[in-house]
Amino acid sequence: MGNHAALIPPLRRGPATAARPLREGLAEIAERLSAAGNVAVLLDFDGTLAPIAPAPDLARLEPAMRATLLSLSEMPRVLVAIVSGRALEDVRERVGVAGLIYAGCHGLAISGRGLEFVEPEAQRRELALRLLSEQLAARLEPVSGVLVENKGMGISVHYRRVAAQDRQEVAQAVRMLTSQWGERIRVRRGRQVWEISPAVDWHKGRAAQWILRHAAGPDALSIFIGDDLTDEDAFCALRDGITIKVGDAAGSAAEWSVTGPAEVGAFLLWLRSRLE
Repeated sequence: MGNHAALIPPLRRGPATAARPLREGLAEIAERLSAAGNVAVLLDFDGTLAPIAPAPDLARLEPAMRATLLSLSEMPRVLVAIVSGRALEDVRERVGVAGLIYAGCHGLAISGRGLEFVEPEAQRRELALRLLSEQLAARLEPVSGVLVENKGMGISVHYRRVAAQDRQEVAQAVRMLTSQWGERIRVRRGRQVWEISPAVDWHKGRAAQWILRHAAGPDALSIFIGDDLTDEDAFCALRDGITIKVGDAAGSAAEWSVTGPAEVGAFLLWLRSRLE
């Protein structure tokens, strides 16, 4: 066992190239939808369904987006799942649509439509992560704007509101305190956040595959949309499906790209029209 926390990059599938604009692929996607039986739509929350907010508790789902998710979920051949870095109950409450599958903590906990799953090794490390969260909060208390969020099976250290000159201090504190845990935990950098989780063989990609296997059927066409580095695992795992990166697509493993949640909403409306 090493002396440092596992700094694990997202999976990659060969040479990374920029994803193509989604508008260029609608005809191709329409053909695939016509040939498909069931369709599974898997979506990140922050930055994908809802705009990135200055603080996590300020993120809100627009009523129109919620209505679109509801209408898709009510279609007989469509499964809708939300796969988020947020805690399970947090993302379920923010989306607020019954009949979906929700996966929290990057897929470590999954619930909905009669399914329940918790990654067992991650669950056993909840106490250790709580102690680490308390250490991080105490160490970073003097840094204005930082937020240490304990999500049970994960920790997010948000620095979106931290002044540029203080962000290195946040990074140093994260590296110093996580190094004590060796390879038992994983540290990854997201969009102005440090994500800390148990170093288990599980991520958004494996969670998406689990959902497809247990709820969508072997022949379902998967569509995964996400904006963050942690979504790259799902893009790689679902290479036979439709993968869409939200925002900067340079170096992404996704095939297609959109600019932001507004384009995600427009695509979901288009998708609903094609499946009617």
